[in-house]
Amino acid sequence: MGRSTWKYQVFFLFSLILHSQVPFPSALSSSLSSMPPCSALLHFNKSFSLHQGVSGSPTSYPKTASWREDKHCCTWDGVECDKNTSHVVGLDLSSSQLFGDILSNSTLFFLPNLRRLNLADNWFNDNDSRIPSEFGNFKSLTLLNLSNSGFSGQIPFEISQLSSLVSLDLSNNELLIEAPVWKRVIGNLTQLRELLLDKTKMSSIRPNSFTNLSSSLTTLSLHGCDLRGKLENNILYLPSLQTLDLAGNSNLEGSLLKSNWSCRSLKFLSLSGRMFSREFLDSISNLKSLKHLALRDCNFTGSIPAWLGNLQNLHVWI
Repeated sequence: MGRSTWKYQVFFLFSLILHSQVPFPSALSSSLSSMPPCSALLHFNKSFSLHQGVSGSPTSYPKTASWREDKHCCTWDGVECDKNTSHVVGLDLSSSQLFGDILSNSTLFFLPNLRRLNLADNWFNDNDSRIPSEFGNFKSLTLLNLSNSGFSGQIPFEISQLSSLVSLDLSNNELLIEAPVWKRVIGNLTQLRELLLDKTKMSSIRPNSFTNLSSSLTTLSLHGCDLRGKLENNILYLPSLQTLDLAGNSNLEGSLLKSNWSCRSLKFLSLSGRMFSREFLDSISNLKSLKHLALRDCNFTGSIPAWLGNLQNLHVWI
């Protein structure tokens, strides 16, 4: 009788584990993946603490502090839903004073319909500061902004699989881009209009590869990326370019000539270092749409060219 009772207790305990709220790890993953979006967002929020000092913006505030379980998440601050399906399609938690880690098992990744994700200006560098490869699962993303958020290490290969991206901002982290990932970014992200990678370590990337970026690109910002080698003239063949920032790359060289300025829509140009010659400076007169021109430490000599007065849209000259 005692042995029979013992068997029953073991069976009961096993059944309890299978149906409990704290299942085995494999069952846990399965149960979380079927979470409703509002529950997934609440679980995601609970993985962080709020610290005012982690956000650099003077207008930062804790958006998630106002989230309430008794209200649908489509009404929450920073959450955007599709009006027809109520799917969560946008999440903007930029400058929200979030402090903690985004791990590979985060319930953030159980929001399959996300199209816009902005987590900029928080601090995801508590214990594990790498960008999880699971970001590559957001196949519908058109905007991804993880700038100024304490990430470090190599940019995961899976980011290059987000072929619908129109805007990608990974700037001002301690990230590394190596040639295999960069090649896939160029080859797969053909819809990109904005690419911002300031302060990313790109010393192994050949500057002439920039010419293979999307022809739809309007913004290319690679400030302080430790770029090395010679910048080819044909970077200026990108026809839609409006913003080009290559400043802060002291080991980048080049001589860009007037005949190569095909990006006549350029409005913002920032360069520095040994890249450019006096002839290049004279060629800028062709950029009639230019509003901001920064040429720090370019070692130009002589008087300020008279043609600068002909650039009627120019507001800033440094």
